[in-house]
Amino acid sequence: MLEINNRFVDRGDLIYELGDEFLVVCPKCSGKAKVFPVEISSEKINNKLFAPHRFVCVICAHRKDWKAGQISIGGNFDWYFRLPLWLQISCCGEILWAYNLRHLEILEKYVSAKLRERTKKGRNSFLSKLPDWIKSAKNRREVLKAIGKLKEKADGKS
Repeated sequence: MLEINNRFVDRGDLIYELGDEFLVVCPKCSGKAKVFPVEISSEKINNKLFAPHRFVCVICAHRKDWKAGQISIGGNFDWYFRLPLWLQISCCGEILWAYNLRHLEILEKYVSAKLRERTKKGRNSFLSKLPDWIKSAKNRREVLKAIGKLKEKADGKS
């Protein structure tokens, strides 16, 4: 069931804050996999973005480590291995995607709100940069339906 909220306040979440975990497609078996930071206590890493990351498939156990190099922030792939996101679906003639469940839940709260407010910090949030088709009230029901399908996919129900 689609739930419409009355109000959402954009407090300025940046896209970088969503990169703690990515749900991706395994290149070996096409199953659901995860990319996440690996904590290495002996290393002093000031920037979590450049911390070592690990890819692990939850289906076939294929794994790979990323220790250093370039990252590519943004788009419908993870920033480290550039694998396609698990959470993506065709919607309104476009592709709706999310890095992880937290990203998906923020999108759901934003899209379902009839009134969207923005704090000063919100002026530069990732939500302020969403494409118009996601923000449009006329697409609200279709976008929320797609988000519901992605939540089911994340939970392994589809």
